Amino acid sequence: MHISKLTISGYKNSKEKSEIKLNNGLNVLVGENGSGKTTIINALRLILRENEFSYMNINEDDFFRSLDKEYSAPKIRIDLSFDSLDSDEQVTFLTWCDAEFRAQLHLEVNSNPNRKGYYKKEIWGGASKSSIFEEETFECIDCIYLPPLRDAEEKLVNGKRSRLAQLLKKQYGDNKETLVQNVSRFNEQITSNTDNNYNEIETAKNNINKKLTETLGERLGQSINLQFAETTFNKIVESIKMVFFPGIQQSDPDKFRDIATNSLGYNNLLYIATVFAELELLKDNNTITVLLIEEPEAHLHPQLQVKFIKYLEEVTQKLGNTQVIITTHSPVLASSMDVDNLIHVAQREEKIVATPLRNVALGESKNYINRWLDVTKSTLLFSKGIILVEGISEAMLIPTFAKIVLARHNKIALLNSGKFLPNSLEEAGVSVVNINGINFKHFMKMFSNCDGSSSEVKLPIYCSGITDNDPPRIKEFVYDKDGELKKNKEGEPLTVLKDIFPLPSETPTGANSALQLKNDINKSKWGRLYASPLKTFEYDLAIEENTCQMAKVLHDLWPNVGTIKKHCVKIIETNNQYEQDEHCLKDDAEFILKHIDCDEVGKGIYSQGLTDFLELQIKEKMDSVNEKKSNIVDVLTEVSEIINVPAYIEKAILWACKGDE
Repeated sequence: MHISKLTISGYKNSKEKSEIKLNNGLNVLVGENGSGKTTIINALRLILRENEFSYMNINEDDFFRSLDKEYSAPKIRIDLSFDSLDSDEQVTFLTWCDAEFRAQLHLEVNSNPNRKGYYKKEIWGGASKSSIFEEETFECIDCIYLPPLRDAEEKLVNGKRSRLAQLLKKQYGDNKETLVQNVSRFNEQITSNTDNNYNEIETAKNNINKKLTETLGERLGQSINLQFAETTFNKIVESIKMVFFPGIQQSDPDKFRDIATNSLGYNNLLYIATVFAELELLKDNNTITVLLIEEPEAHLHPQLQVKFIKYLEEVTQKLGNTQVIITTHSPVLASSMDVDNLIHVAQREEKIVATPLRNVALGESKNYINRWLDVTKSTLLFSKGIILVEGISEAMLIPTFAKIVLARHNKIALLNSGKFLPNSLEEAGVSVVNINGINFKHFMKMFSNCDGSSSEVKLPIYCSGITDNDPPRIKEFVYDKDGELKKNKEGEPLTVLKDIFPLPSETPTGANSALQLKNDINKSKWGRLYASPLKTFEYDLAIEENTCQMAKVLHDLWPNVGTIKKHCVKIIETNNQYEQDEHCLKDDAEFILKHIDCDEVGKGIYSQGLTDFLELQIKEKMDSVNEKKSNIVDVLTEVSEIINVPAYIEKAILWACKGDE
């Protein structure tokens, strides 16, 4: 038996009916801040009656309220559906079940509080409010919650709210009297007379009783006794505290330390291990356990995060009656598990949109994504928008280009009362993900039907891809210095493959296989693929009459003094003024690309140099206009004119930022 579906309406950030489908076993909720992950966890806590040993209360802030405060939800409604009940569970949860033995649980809270300010909760099982509801049925569901940034030390030391005490209470079960008798004997031993001699505790007790009699008299006085601890079972286990040793297989009690001296991360793991020990005890108790964990990565370094999540996968497989729901902001955790366990959570149109990746039609791409969804690429699961790029050059330069594109967009928006966007990808919550090649067909399946399928389940994130046109190379005959055609031993003409460098006015057909996906991707709601119109990222950038800026960077990076630097100076002096001479522009763009993509420089080094150059230009422009106390339009104009960003890159940036080209 497991929770298969959670439905929320009127609660927290969910105005409309939000439906969250859950797996049996491990569920990992990922998504940006404010998407609704904690709302899902708290809804489960509410309906399953959990609050770390006390019942959660509802307050007015729990009811959905619109940003303009014009609308407030009249009620909160939370519904659970349970599937896969075995024969024993069908009997236990009979009053919750429909004719097909699917169990239901419902909670409703009206927004009108009673005279004392409390909100009445109405809870029922089955389809009808009038159906018989047995409170004892709740005893068969054990809900455990681990909060984010939990105070693990507080939960492990002695006290009523100690997680350790909860474990011991379950551990002892019906054998409580054994512990009580042992503690009682110990109390008697240290507080009673021994060999007709008073011990120090007995002496202190008698002295206190004597002074009470002297002070208050026989009639008003009271008697006291001293003992090591109260001898009720609950008081005994609540007095036990945990100590630790920074290693394993240590048995000498003198070497153990107070957990207050331990690190936050390891105390978190001790706390979680205590909960797992609790789960182990529950597995044979005919109870269904729902474990809710928020941000388990808190205070854990990456290796421990991976070790933890792998163990959690094993636990859920071993304990068949345990369902685990985790929220996380850690790309390390997200990249360390099978995509079938991931559920992407987003806030869309005043409702929570939860998309289990197992329901996205990935087909044969699932294995590829499982392998390649590393710590860097998994950031796409936590983003408002995504830009997929082929290589390191685009990954470094696109965030800087975005500042220029967004400055231009915002200038136009200000002048025409349009939609103002953030000034950078960071502010917009957009991630640039380097997929190291042209395998867009695998990643784009999460956002579009690029494989021709009709699946409607996609991640609700605006995703754009940037790829090269890559026109095919052409064959050319080889001639000797006298102009004679060279031939091989068989007498056939020798040929070589030569790169094409198109003119700005040309529209060459690309050989890039990713281009075949473009039409299908661009029909989708969330995905777009944009290609360079001529050749490659660097060549098309230069063709936009950016040769002056690009040659400056190449000149500074070129290691040797000579003809290459001289040619760079010549291009710089042209100052992007080609007077419609596209052949000269093509030649300069070709020269720049060939000398970027060579051993002396390399695309990665060049991209970093160009990024630094442009970022310095942006800073200088900003500082200059600020000193002049210019208005915002002047600031945006200065930044937007630093370099001509190609149209296909501009469209990709705007799509990822707002779903509009």
